[in-house]
Amino acid sequence: MDATFFTTDLDRALGVFTYDDLPVDPAGDPVRVPSPAFVLALAELLGGDRAPCARPLRDATCRSFPIWDLGPEVSERLARAGDAEIDALAAAWLASGDGVEADAYELALLLAEIRAALQCCAAGERLFVLLEERAF
Repeated sequence: MDATFFTTDLDRALGVFTYDDLPVDPAGDPVRVPSPAFVLALAELLGGDRAPCARPLRDATCRSFPIWDLGPEVSERLARAGDAEIDALAAAWLASGDGVEADAYELALLLAEIRAALQCCAAGERLFVLLEERAF
């Protein structure tokens, strides 16, 4: 499945059913992930001592794909991350799961793009992820 990270407010995130419905450009290229657990691993890595608050906004239906809210803490911490922290986070994230079709460098680039998107967010906007199965 493809994980597409994007920033917006909660109401607009609920209106995303597929990649074509994104209200803004994605925060980086989609990354192939083996399962939602890999995305949740990122939230856990960024959650620190606090319990991760990532949660599904919507499950898959016959006309939509799942959307996950990674929570305001994840957005805030990633927006403040320095380059060295991004690199370490990418390596830890890669180590958290098998079957990811990216390497640590690609994940670090993605995290840097997500950080840049988060730094441009308006008040009330945060990070969401669309998990979409695509036929190739």
